[in-house]
Amino acid sequence: MTVSHSVPASLAKAEADFAARLRARSTGNDTCPRGLALYRKIVRENICGVIQNVFPLFCRNLDNAGLDDLTDAFIHQHRASQPEFHQVATELLMFIRQQSNVSYQNNALIEYEWLMYAVEIDDSEVPQAQEIMFSTGLINNAYIEINPTLKIISLPFWLKEGEPCYDDSNMLHYYAIFRKNDKTIWQRKLNQNDVIILSEIKNSPMPIKALQDKVATLFPEMSFFSWLELGHNDELFSLTFKV
Repeated sequence: MTVSHSVPASLAKAEADFAARLRARSTGNDTCPRGLALYRKIVRENICGVIQNVFPLFCRNLDNAGLDDLTDAFIHQHRASQPEFHQVATELLMFIRQQSNVSYQNNALIEYEWLMYAVEIDDSEVPQAQEIMFSTGLINNAYIEINPTLKIISLPFWLKEGEPCYDDSNMLHYYAIFRKNDKTIWQRKLNQNDVIILSEIKNSPMPIKALQDKVATLFPEMSFFSWLELGHNDELFSLTFKV
C-alpha cells in the first residue's frame, strides 16, 4: 500500500504568500515587518555571495550597481526554490543566460566558471594514477575509464592560468576541466581529435584495443600510445587491467 503525503492547503498558501512578499519589490510606501526585512536581507546577501564566489571573473564586468541590479533581478524575477549554495549557483547560471543584455562571451564565461565549481564539488572519487610502462602488450587485457569529474567545454576565448584571453578570431577553444586525485582542479587544452576520442570513451570502461582500432581508423597518423600516456599521466582517464 502506498501512502501519499501532501502539504495542507493552508500551509502551502502561507508559504506561497511568504515567498511572494519576500520577492516583492519595495515601493517606498509599503511597510515590511522587521522579521521579513531581516530574512530578505539575509537572502539577498546569500545570493550576492554566490555570484561573487562562483562567478568572480564575470563579476569583474560589473560595478557595484550592476551587481546590485543582478541580485535584485534574480530575487524578483527568477522562481528558484532550492536554497542550497550549489543549487542557487545553478539557478543563477540559468537566469543569467536568459538575459538579453548578457553577451555571448560573458555567457560562455559564466558557464566556464560554473563548470569549475561543479567539478570542485563533484563527490566522485578520482582514482590515483599508477605508473605504467606503455607498450603494445598491455592493451590485450586493459580497459580505459574516463575521469568521473571530466567536463568538456568549447569557449570563444583561450585560457592562460585560468584567466580568459580574447582575440579577434571566431575560433572556439576546447578545454577539459577535471579534478585530480589530489583534489586540484585542472584545465587542459584539447584539440578536436582529443574531443572526438574522449567522446568515444564516455561509455567507459572501454577496452583499450577497441579504442586503438577506432583511433587508427579516424586518425591513422596519430601516435596512439603517446596520446594514451599523456592522458593517463594527466589523469584525464585511468587504466584498469582484467585479471
